Amino acid sequence: MGEPIHYDGSAFKAKTRLVKFLHQELGFSVIAFESGFYDCYKAWQEIQAGKLTIDAARKSLYPFWISTETQELFAYIDQQKNTDKPLILAGMDCKFSGPYSDESLLPDLRRYLQAVHSGLVQDTAKWRAFSASLKRAVAISDYLTKPSPADTLVLNTAFKGILAELKATAVSPTARLPDHLFWQQFCRSALAEIAKKFAKSDEQVRDRQMGDNLVFLQRELYRDRKMMVWSASSHLTYNGANIERKFYHQNPRVGDYLKQAYGEHYYHMGFTGYRGEFGKLLFFHVLNVKKHKQNSIEYLLEQTKQPFLFLDFRKPALPQWLREPLIAMPFGYRETQMRLPLVMDGLFYTEAVYQKHWIPPSVPPGPK
Repeated sequence: MGEPIHYDGSAFKAKTRLVKFLHQELGFSVIAFESGFYDCYKAWQEIQAGKLTIDAARKSLYPFWISTETQELFAYIDQQKNTDKPLILAGMDCKFSGPYSDESLLPDLRRYLQAVHSGLVQDTAKWRAFSASLKRAVAISDYLTKPSPADTLVLNTAFKGILAELKATAVSPTARLPDHLFWQQFCRSALAEIAKKFAKSDEQVRDRQMGDNLVFLQRELYRDRKMMVWSASSHLTYNGANIERKFYHQNPRVGDYLKQAYGEHYYHMGFTGYRGEFGKLLFFHVLNVKKHKQNSIEYLLEQTKQPFLFLDFRKPALPQWLREPLIAMPFGYRETQMRLPLVMDGLFYTEAVYQKHWIPPSVPPGPK
């Protein structure tokens, strides 16, 4: 399930209802966000231990998803977590997305490496250097800053060494197989996060790793469970040659990797809307949806005067006009010509677009 932009409250609200429907009626049991692979793994452990989902989400998900429009989803995960059909929270991003990475990653990793008798934790000097480098990498896990060459060398060497150790180590009686699998994949994911800053296209490295993380989650950690993915449509799309923007021609997306892995079992639902505002972007506080051209899909759908519509591009015998290049705005509410049935499997339309509403953290009561 994509979204045009990460501040679109109307898409958040629709997706929340869709997640509940897919969980209740169609047997989907994992919701993987475009957020940190480790952060969300830690969040699910904390949720299972009794922490409220919204509090765990604040420490794992990117903050734009902490909104009144997603609050119902977090409450629903709380309601389901102790049933025989929990809705598992997971993350797909190689980036470090929340306070859990800063607060808990090193202690959790050290604890596991000690349990499997890793050589890294037994070498005090090497562990100290690795810890310092990883802390700095977590602190600058953004789109702009590269880790230093020295930190890159330390982390690249250490993560490759840990991965080799874990692959060669049988699961001990005191270790859980899911943890053993998770930490191996975490090493692969962290290696991609370190490397992408030095790659020719960090977008390709990140999207490839997010795709790999999702395949791992579905085939290994939560084996054979039906999974929902909550992300930007610009990541979930595929066949970028059918989108008239050079970026998509040059950068394979998560959707390309998932289509390759799952074929028709991967379904990308895009989202778009007709009128309204979709919140801030960079230094702009509020942006409005532009007036639509008459040859756009949004203009055509608005003529129906329906507040919500869903187009399933998998239906047989689609009309020819829908197969032709159309202007559409599922990627950032930016006018782009594309062949919709070739880059997504369905499109969810909301006539009214509105920005998401952030929920401030609750303040504990002070002393009386």
